[in-house]
This record gives sequence, structure tokens and C-alpha cells, in this order.
Amino acid sequence: MNPCKTALLAALLWPCLAHADIVQRQVITGMGLAPDSQGADVLTVASDTACGGRQVRMDARSVDLDDAAYAALKTTLAAQVRDGSPMLLTLASCPVGETAEMAVPIVRKLAACRGESVGAVTGTCTDGRARLYLQARFFPVAQADAENVLLLPLAKGHAEGTWRVEVLDVSEQYVRMAGLVDASDYAQGKLVRGYTVYYPGGKVEKKVAQDAQGRQDGVSSTYYPDGTLETQGGWRAGLPEGLHREFHSTGKLRVALEYRNGKSIDGPVQSFDESGSLNTSYELRGGKMEGELLIYYPDGKIASRRQVSKGKFNGVSIDYFSDGAVRSSMPMVDDLPVGEALEFYPSGSVQTQQQYDSKGRLRNTRRYSAQGLLVLERRWDGEQREQGISRSWYDNGQLEHAIAYVDDKRHGWSRSWREDGSLASECRYVAGEAQENAQGDCSGASPSATVPQVLQTEQAWRSLH
Repeated sequence: MNPCKTALLAALLWPCLAHADIVQRQVITGMGLAPDSQGADVLTVASDTACGGRQVRMDARSVDLDDAAYAALKTTLAAQVRDGSPMLLTLASCPVGETAEMAVPIVRKLAACRGESVGAVTGTCTDGRARLYLQARFFPVAQADAENVLLLPLAKGHAEGTWRVEVLDVSEQYVRMAGLVDASDYAQGKLVRGYTVYYPGGKVEKKVAQDAQGRQDGVSSTYYPDGTLETQGGWRAGLPEGLHREFHSTGKLRVALEYRNGKSIDGPVQSFDESGSLNTSYELRGGKMEGELLIYYPDGKIASRRQVSKGKFNGVSIDYFSDGAVRSSMPMVDDLPVGEALEFYPSGSVQTQQQYDSKGRLRNTRRYSAQGLLVLERRWDGEQREQGISRSWYDNGQLEHAIAYVDDKRHGWSRSWREDGSLASECRYVAGEAQENAQGDCSGASPSATVPQVLQTEQAWRSLH
């Protein structure tokens, strides 16, 4: 059984329907003398609801009131019934019950209809139309969270078994989506035979071609806000077919792929930047990238090359400076870095040396100055916890910090030196806690100034992996 139906049968539990709001002006003409079999009061209304029929149900829980407040509401409602005053009803969607009783819509909110101020949407209290509230992607939602609205009931569509949909923005000033659904209840149906989505200014955002079953079929397109084509491609019975193209906002082609029976055709693929220059090139085999992926600078020089096997990086990946010198190299196995990865200065000297284990975890790193002097070294275990003594040096080769770690916490001596080699501070730690005793007091010249500076420096180099 559908979980929402099960909840409905369990004495008016509404969580499955609480995500949707249908708001409609109605005149309540009567109230049942006794609750129904589920303990709900049954109200009769003067005209058909958006769900069909002229009955609605409610109880204290559905309108979120305690028993005393609900009793007061019913007393007030009795007077409204006698006077024939219009009310604004918020329904919890249109239920699909296994019995006639369970198919009666549930009231979530009641309010006196006193002009336009009652409804968030212009016309709610004057035109008598029901309104189903929708979120940005046109799914039913609570009124408070809505960006769009659909006026109900839906009119019959031009094709048999369809109903016309025209979704408006929540202010009802412009159309956001137009199409057909295969059920009179929008929430229970699906879009079929194609639909169009619009930007707020009225320009087309998306045109989706569909068959009678709601599968994409035909040519579908998306557009930038200025009307420039963004994507376009053919579909057949829900699968991509033929040429699919993506464009930059400049109108230049980004990439084109050919599909047959829902699968991309093997062969070379190129993508281009906004100016039309070649950006990447690679080859597809069995729908996956294979061989060498090349990325280019705007002038056509190679910026990087990646070795790919069955859609994953396998082999050495190399990046280049614009003059062709190697910027970095990293061995990869199934998309993970494995072994020694290097970064270089434009001069060709090593800037960073990193070692990865067979599972792609960084185990140690070293950084060098442009002159080739070691300026930082750190180590990690297989769980990515810092271990051992991490050190950093000034550009002149003088040791700056030496900090002992065990399981990612300071443990042992942490010392810092000035650039002239004199000791700036030292402190002994145990499991991350500074030890203040006669044998190991934290000490240093001008601690109030030195310690924050040391911490800032450590945080900076600890961010370098």
C-alpha cells in the first residue's frame, strides 16, 4: 500500500500531504452532526473543490489546534455557515483514498475571506479559483515556500486524456511553465507531449519535447536569459539520439556529442572555450574517456595531459607552464594519486615533493624555496594523522619551528627560533596540552606577542599539504 494512503487511514495523520497547499475561496453550507469513522468533521461547501466534490474533512490535528481552540473554531464556523460568509480554505492536496470517505480533501487552514489581504495571491478571495502552490521545479509545496502557483481546475487539453497546465509565478504576473499533464489532478499526473519553461521576463528557458507517455522524444533545447541557445539535442523514447550540442553564452560551441540508441558514439571529442579556441580533446570508447586527455591554453599550447583508462585517470598526469616547462607531475591509479607527486618552479627546480600511499593518502610532504632550500617537512600515518617532528625553515636556511606530533596532537617539545637563530619560545606538550611545571615551563621572549605569531605561522604551513 502507498505509505501516504496508510498514513491517511491512520486517523488523520497528514505528514505525507503536508508538503502541498491548495488554497480556495468557498462558502461552507453545512457541518456534519457527528464525526466520520476517522474522527473528522465533514463540511459541505457550495461549489466543487479543486479535488472534485463538495465535501472537505478536518479535525483539531489537521488545522494544528488543541481541543479547546478547535472547539472555539467550530463555534465561530457555525456562525459563518449561518451567514453564508466566504472562507479561505487551505487543503492538504487531493488525496487518493480507497473509500469515498478517504478521498475527501483535508482542511489544513481556515480563514475568513475579507478581501485581497487574506490571500497571498491577488484574486484569492475574489475570483473563486483554487490555487496549487509549487516550488521552483514545479512540485507541490506549502504556500509559504512557494515560488509558483497553478490555478485549478485544469482545462481539457487538445489531445485526448490531457489537461492544460499554465504555471504562474507566485505574484501571478508572468507564465513560468506551460504544457499538458495526463491527469486532471496535477499532483497525481505527469507532463506529457512536451512543455516549455519561461524566464521571468517571458523569454523561453527550456523547451522539452515528449511523447504521450512523458518520455523525452524529439528535439529539446535550453536557452540563456538573453535567448542565446545553451543546449540542444535529440531524444527518442527517453534516450538521447543524434547530435547533442552545448554552447557558451557567447554563442560559441562548447562541445558536441553524437548518440545512438542512448549511448555516445565512440571517437574523438573536442571542447572549446568562450572565444572558440580549443579547450580539451579526448577520445570516447564505450561511452568512457580513453587514452590521453589534453587541456590547452587559449593560444593552443598544451596546459596539461592526463592518461585515462576506462574513464579513470591512470598514469602520470602532467601540467605545464605557458612556455611548455613542467609545472607539476602526479602518478594516478584509478583517479587516486599514488607514489611521488612533484610541483616545480618556472626555473625547473622542485617546489613541492609529496608522497602518497597505494590508497591515495598523503604520507609526507616537503616544500623548497626557489633557491632549493628545504622550508617545510611534515608526515602523516595511514589514518591521515600528523606524526613525528614537523619542521619549517626561514629562507636563509635557519630552522624556524620544530613541533612534535603524535596522532595529530602536539606531544613532546615544540620550539620556535628567530631568523638570527636565537630561541623564541619552547613548550613541552602531552596529548595536545601544554605542561607547566618546573622541568618544562612554556617560555619565550614576549610571550604575548610571540605565541600568537607562532600559532599563525603554524596554521599557515599546516594548511599546505
